[in-house]
Amino acid sequence: MAGCRTGPAARAAEPAAPSRYTRPMHDLLLHACCGPCSTVAVPAWRGRGVEPLAWFHNPNIQPAAELERRLESMRRFSRAAGLELVVETRAQQTPAWREWTAVLGAAAPEERCTVCLGLRLRQAAAAAAGRGLRRFSTTLTVSPYQRHDLIVAAGKAAAAEHGVDFVYLDLRGSFHGSYAESRRLDLYRQRYCGCAASKWEAWQQRWARKKAG
Repeated sequence: MAGCRTGPAARAAEPAAPSRYTRPMHDLLLHACCGPCSTVAVPAWRGRGVEPLAWFHNPNIQPAAELERRLESMRRFSRAAGLELVVETRAQQTPAWREWTAVLGAAAPEERCTVCLGLRLRQAAAAAAGRGLRRFSTTLTVSPYQRHDLIVAAGKAAAAEHGVDFVYLDLRGSFHGSYAESRRLDLYRQRYCGCAASKWEAWQQRWARKKAG
């Protein structure tokens, strides 16, 4: 039965709902950004004959309460889907992440996102290599609001650094389907990417649309 593990060696697994999916574990670590994106990414991989190992580690999410809400949403989905989930317990803010946080307000969006994606996918690649998995991917490719060119570049660089393969799966066509799945499973659905700067930008965009409409 699939469950939720914590950290590389895993603590006690959280109970998961029984799954009808009985394929053996394959060789793909799936970086999970959130529950809603996972609702369409995981079935897409299973439809290709791959049972992914979901891995949640997103130090970019601010504030801490928001991170907890998204993690709980991911846990809820993993239990419903019978998906094995690893929650990374290493310190969220490494020196590299602290440096990124310090320049958030001054960095241009592309620069900010390039560094963030690089840090997250480098850690995902290291996690895949550490578990003996040959490939990794990310649920970030569900969102049409993400810069997919930056995701691919960061994924390939991380793969080369850690001796694994990055598999890009364009799932933007399934994005709206994640709304229905989130409602069905009663998942929290966030309204911004993750960092404080993206939260402010999302608020500005909503305000501009409201004024224009």
